[in-house]
Amino acid sequence: MSNLFEEKYDELFTEFNRYVVEHAEFAKRIPQDALIVLLAKSDLEFNRENLKRVKKYLRHDDKPARQIVYVQVGRLAPIKSRMRNPRLLTRAPEYAVS
Repeated sequence: MSNLFEEKYDELFTEFNRYVVEHAEFAKRIPQDALIVLLAKSDLEFNRENLKRVKKYLRHDDKPARQIVYVQVGRLAPIKSRMRNPRLLTRAPEYAVS
């Protein structure tokens, strides 16, 4: 589970960071210094593992009364390319050749 957990956590963490950058009002609702716990609505095994890790982290937290905010992720939209106007070339252009 460790590698799968890490991959899923990294993906959710990345998407969460993108979301709060794009949705400032959502980010403002999160208390400063809060511990943010990401939960996947459809993945109970991931949630159990994450809550277990959070519990362990809290035992050594420098702020014993730290507020916890749980973020339930319903689903992720499909990943799509950000490329615009790509062109197929039959040879390398001059600017790419040394």
